[in-house]
Amino acid sequence: MTDRAAPQTRAGQDRDAGQVQTAPDEQDARPEPAPDRVPVRRPWLYHRRLAFGIELLALLPAIVMVFEVAGSPRLQQYDYWSVLLRITNPDGTFRLGGIWTLNNEHPLMVPSFFYWVDARFFGGDNRVLGYLTVVIAVITVVLLRHTLPRILPDVLRAGLVVAASALVFSLHGFHNFALGMSGTAWLLANLLVIASLIFALKRQWFPAWLVGLVACMSYGTGFAVWPVLFLIAVLHGEPLWRRLTTIGLGVVVIAEWVHLQSGLESSPSAESDGIGTLLHAFLSLIGHLWTGASSGLAVIAGGAILFGLIALLTVPVARSRLLWFWWALALYGVLACGMIAAARTDFGNDVGLASRYTSLSVLTSLPLLVIGTTVALLRWPKSAARFTIAAVVIGLVGFTLGAPTKTAVSTYLDDAPLEAVALRAQLDNRLWEGLPKTKRIASRLEALHHYPYTDDFTIGCGGPELGDRLAVDEMRPMPEIEEDQRRPAGEVDEFETLGDTILMRGWATGGRSDVVCVLVTDSDGKVTGGGQYHLTRPDVMKKLDWAPVDTGFAVAAPTDPAGRVVVVLDDGWLFWLPTPTIE
Repeated sequence: MTDRAAPQTRAGQDRDAGQVQTAPDEQDARPEPAPDRVPVRRPWLYHRRLAFGIELLALLPAIVMVFEVAGSPRLQQYDYWSVLLRITNPDGTFRLGGIWTLNNEHPLMVPSFFYWVDARFFGGDNRVLGYLTVVIAVITVVLLRHTLPRILPDVLRAGLVVAASALVFSLHGFHNFALGMSGTAWLLANLLVIASLIFALKRQWFPAWLVGLVACMSYGTGFAVWPVLFLIAVLHGEPLWRRLTTIGLGVVVIAEWVHLQSGLESSPSAESDGIGTLLHAFLSLIGHLWTGASSGLAVIAGGAILFGLIALLTVPVARSRLLWFWWALALYGVLACGMIAAARTDFGNDVGLASRYTSLSVLTSLPLLVIGTTVALLRWPKSAARFTIAAVVIGLVGFTLGAPTKTAVSTYLDDAPLEAVALRAQLDNRLWEGLPKTKRIASRLEALHHYPYTDDFTIGCGGPELGDRLAVDEMRPMPEIEEDQRRPAGEVDEFETLGDTILMRGWATGGRSDVVCVLVTDSDGKVTGGGQYHLTRPDVMKKLDWAPVDTGFAVAAPTDPAGRVVVVLDDGWLFWLPTPTIE
């Protein structure tokens, strides 16, 4: 009797307190409330000044990226040019109607405005958009810091802020900073989505909807915010009209996108290899951050991240309200990766490794780190210091693994000075992907004083520029190469022509003098082209053991059988090489 009476008494007490009994399975399924503060035994973990000092480390990735942007070329790349053609008239004035045209299926209404401001007031400098992208990324880190669970010790929160900064500024995503036009779209859309989720979780729905709409006007991945906002509305138990409004806005956005897409000519795309290719792209997009240059490892990392998130869903405390933002962010990241995978599988199996997609991998990895750290700390509060160190190290690894990607992007940008010469000399620039036809855009660039149509444009010779004349009788033919003689030498050993343009690569050394630059003239000495010097040529150094390693050059010029490649030395001597004979 006594054993049976005790449960009845507790049940009666529960009824008196107005509590409803639920089955054990139902209790486990509900979010478990987290404590207000994790009881750790080391008071220094709550030391505000120490936490502030650790958080200062979060500035380092941003500072590194500022210097990288400063070293990036001024010339714009890729989609910037097609957008500029749409949003400007031939006289350089702004054309509002152009912002409504999709670019590679993506809406770029908001980035288009920034592109035009850069073109109108900053000479179209790629670095200006790069600095803007750094600012957007810094604000993103600040918002992520604001959403970290308050139950975590201050020092651990600081470690997570450092990790967030390192991943947001990861070298994997170097494309978005070195090519500012890309980051202005991608990272701005992510920032706006994060802000929209924060508003929604605070039940401020009108700002959440408005910011969500602007995110969709910044980039196509912003579309994935609507199902996430709908889920938040359901979890909050919002009135039916708010749920319907949320999903209705998403439907309107998609309908408008379909309408805009229908007005464009669809280019045929290669068929994917089916579900396998789709899954490969999807998982590699998620795990991209955790590999160097292997799509296979990215797939494994992506699978591990998904498994980690799903496993954490089974932990009641992980589903507590204080972590809802991070679940919402993870869901957005996964959905956005799915959208990109579905749209880009015909780009090949390595599409998930593209540098511009890095931010989506960050938005799936960071939630796993924050949620996993919170759950682990509640289970092992004595390990808070270890978790802090682990967070910083994870951020460092994620930042550093992108070094091969940064090298690849930098290598692509090596030709920017050649592209600038081609645009300024109004040559056929089809040798480089993404540049518009020069004659089509030249009037806009001149009207806007847009680089390379700026007064400070230079081919880097410290004197002669395009259109200037050099004295032909002062030029000497380059002597024949003699390995044992330390004297001027060089040759054009590679060239490529397309239309009226020739691209020449070779090497030159001044012997006991330094080479200032390499340019191209016609038979009368008029400067018609230029490009780069001081490119690395270790093969030349092996051939001439006295030659420096940076003897390489690359120049672009009009195709001219009588043209000359002129090597300018710091002592004033001019030596010339004949342009290759084109059959």
